[in-house]
Amino acid sequence: MAFVIEKWSTKMTTGTKILFLEDDLLYQESIKDFLEEEKFIVETCNNGQEFLNKIFNNVYDLYIIDINVPQIDGYEIMKMLREYNDNTMKLVLTSIPNGIIQSFKNGCDGFVHKNTDLEELLMKIKSLVKRAYHSYTECIKITDNMTYNLFKKQLYKNKQNILLEIRTLAVLDYLIKKRGEFVSSVELEKNIYPCNSESKSNVIRYHIWNLRNTLGKDLIESHKSTGYRLKPLGVL
Repeated sequence: MAFVIEKWSTKMTTGTKILFLEDDLLYQESIKDFLEEEKFIVETCNNGQEFLNKIFNNVYDLYIIDINVPQIDGYEIMKMLREYNDNTMKLVLTSIPNGIIQSFKNGCDGFVHKNTDLEELLMKIKSLVKRAYHSYTECIKITDNMTYNLFKKQLYKNKQNILLEIRTLAVLDYLIKKRGEFVSSVELEKNIYPCNSESKSNVIRYHIWNLRNTLGKDLIESHKSTGYRLKPLGVL
């Protein structure tokens, strides 16, 4: 089988990646600093168009969205994300006093006022990230001797970190989110590669092959018509 091999370093920083849309630069910087102290990877943008440009070129784990921003406001951004079937968790962080109903109608997953205590904001962020994995804890059991830290995005076997290529790790990350469900190559491509990528399905096959060689051939099940799934616990 021929694979297209990508040049991704295992030394790239892994972790929960957040895109923060906020046009108040002082407030933007203060929240960014706070979240980076909590070990999140944070990128920022000042207007709606810049936000769209960022998600065209990158993949994120969480969007934090202000409503009153230039060019394209937060409500329109969320409508566009919903139309595109972007399932990335969306947290609205705004000073609009009565924006909660409209925010949820337009597709947000959480809502926080800007005057909220930073610890409560952090709690909301962690809750949404864990919700994406259907987990109540930061560490998810993969097998009897393997765990996955969903915030650090690191895999451990017998408490030793297993180094994987960054996109191979991203494939595993998405399969963990969808554990027990079959996921097509197309869905995997859409959710681990940015929109501007020219990735092909044989690249996904390479990452699956890499995971099986590293973690064991029985961990990931494949089906010709439905794709791949991470087997549920007890089925390994």
